[in-house]
Amino acid sequence: MKKIYLFGGILCLIIATLSFNACKKVKEGFLSDYLRYSSNPLRVNAGSFYLSQGLIPDASTPPFEVTLLNVRHKDTGKRAEEFFKEYELDVWKLPYDPTTDTTLALINAKRTRVKKTPFEVTPVSGQMVFNEASNNIPPGEYLLDIQVKNPNGTKTYNGICTIILAPQVEYEYINAPYSLAVEANSETAIRFAYDADWIDATVGRSTTAWLKIKRVADSPNQVVLKFKDKNGALFAPSEYKQRPSGNSYLKTLGTFAYKTTVTDTAVLYDYATSPFPALYWDSQSNGINCYYRINANNVASIDTASATNWNPPSQLPYGTWNKRPVKLNVRFNTRINRPGKYIYEIILAATKK
Repeated sequence: MKKIYLFGGILCLIIATLSFNACKKVKEGFLSDYLRYSSNPLRVNAGSFYLSQGLIPDASTPPFEVTLLNVRHKDTGKRAEEFFKEYELDVWKLPYDPTTDTTLALINAKRTRVKKTPFEVTPVSGQMVFNEASNNIPPGEYLLDIQVKNPNGTKTYNGICTIILAPQVEYEYINAPYSLAVEANSETAIRFAYDADWIDATVGRSTTAWLKIKRVADSPNQVVLKFKDKNGALFAPSEYKQRPSGNSYLKTLGTFAYKTTVTDTAVLYDYATSPFPALYWDSQSNGINCYYRINANNVASIDTASATNWNPPSQLPYGTWNKRPVKLNVRFNTRINRPGKYIYEIILAATKK
């Protein structure tokens, strides 16, 4: 019986001890040595807006006051001055709406030109913020040093996170550009083998269209669009027609631009800001696909892709087809991430009259 009482007493003592520890509160003002970021290393593309998650406090008691101390090159430990310099960039005072902000005056009324550093750390949560000016920072690996203060303490956290800054992606191909032959007096496409397959996605080349993109200047924000045949002959810009769809037309770059100008050598599209087209359009019908038509009077013949001995990009067996008049339906889908002036040159596997 004594053993039973002894065992019961020990059990009660253990339960009481566990209950006390479970209810014990962390001392107010506790500041852990193990604050951290959930993403470490943090990978960011230069030139884009990015907001990281905040610090994981590891039971430290708020409120916190976070201060950026330094950003250092990981390989040398030296301060990366580009993170602390100020650069000019446009800041929106009001939300941009591409469907209503259709003139430069309306657009400029909503934004202002300021000088900002490309990187900051928010003082309460410790979130890392990158803006478009980060394209001035050389790609590489960097170490972040911060100071954190709460009501009863201050600590320094050197190298709390590694930042991997990737080179800026100035533009990207969302899907394969292509052209389809369509009978001159109908809307029925004459499909050939591999007519929309990639040959090389990195350069925007499919079997029937090759979209070459080149950034040529920091300003103005403009796309210069040119259609050429397989020999480099220019299709007249006045002949870049909209593609009909029922009682309306499908999108072109003009849908997303605030100004369109037709010249003797190209069609110019002025845009407000990057990304272009704006993310708003991603959820709209057909997304940011751009559709154009080259009418039959501009097309003498078309090149067809053949499945025989097909081995792109080493072998590109094409055949020529000119049995009856055809027009071309052209589609491409791109996004510009860095503002500036770009040349869009689309080479079509077709011969201009």
